[in-house]
Amino acid sequence: MSVLSKVIGIVLAGFGFILLFYGMTDTTLIAYLWSFLGLLVMSMGFALLTAGKPKEEKPPPPTVTEIKCRSCDFKEIRDFKKGDYILKPVEEACPKCHDTMTIEGVYVIREEPADKIDV
Repeated sequence: MSVLSKVIGIVLAGFGFILLFYGMTDTTLIAYLWSFLGLLVMSMGFALLTAGKPKEEKPPPPTVTEIKCRSCDFKEIRDFKKGDYILKPVEEACPKCHDTMTIEGVYVIREEPADKIDV
């Protein structure tokens, strides 16, 4: 947002605070209306102050592909490539028996939070 909207937000928040303070001086119905109006104007001012902040974009989580040989027990895990799907035959041959290999799984690696507490 622009600087003008920030200034308008500060002015509205200040004016709302004055209305709220003015409404707290008495216990009549009009005083309650001034208090409510002050809270409403203050919330609009704070909304203008906090609007438009850019959000941090996280990179996509790392994804891996699990490749297995059809005949032997060889298994390989490599980075995900565009177009990988489960049961897709892979061009590379098995390094052990030279048979064809297929994709057995595509997994997203979940990162554990650093502040996790073990109990």
